[in-house]
This record gives sequence, structure tokens and C-alpha cells, in this order.
Amino acid sequence: MAGRRDGSRAELIRSLGALSSVGIAFVLAVFIGFLVGLGLDRLTGLSPLFTILFFFIGVAAGIANVVKAAGTFGRGPRQ
Repeated sequence: MAGRRDGSRAELIRSLGALSSVGIAFVLAVFIGFLVGLGLDRLTGLSPLFTILFFFIGVAAGIANVVKAAGTFGRGPRQ
């Protein structure tokens, strides 16, 4: 019984690790998009245009990462 409990705990830790990496990936996608937009705004002088555009591109990329990870996570172990 102890072996089964240890396996369940290990599976829980793996799941939590996968879920936390999805959250980090979302935040990084948004942050990187924002920084790219900010840099382009400073280069071109078109102040809010690229920041807003690349912020939303980052949000879209973050959502795509979450959906992709949720599909992989929802399938469970491969057989």
C-alpha cells in the first residue's frame, strides 16, 4: 500500500510541475511580447502602437501555449 501512495504522490508532484510551467510560460509570452513592442516603439517613435500590438500577440501566444498544454495534460499517460 505504501508503494501505491508513493506513486500517487509522485504523479501529483509531476502534475503540479506541469501546471506551474504552463503558468510561467503564459506570463513569459505576455512579458516578452510587451518588451518587444516597447523596444520597437522606442526605435520607431510610434509610442503606444507596437507595445499594444505585441502585448496582444503575447497574450495570444500565451493562450495557445495553455491550450496546447491542456490538451497534452488532459490525455493522461500515453499507452
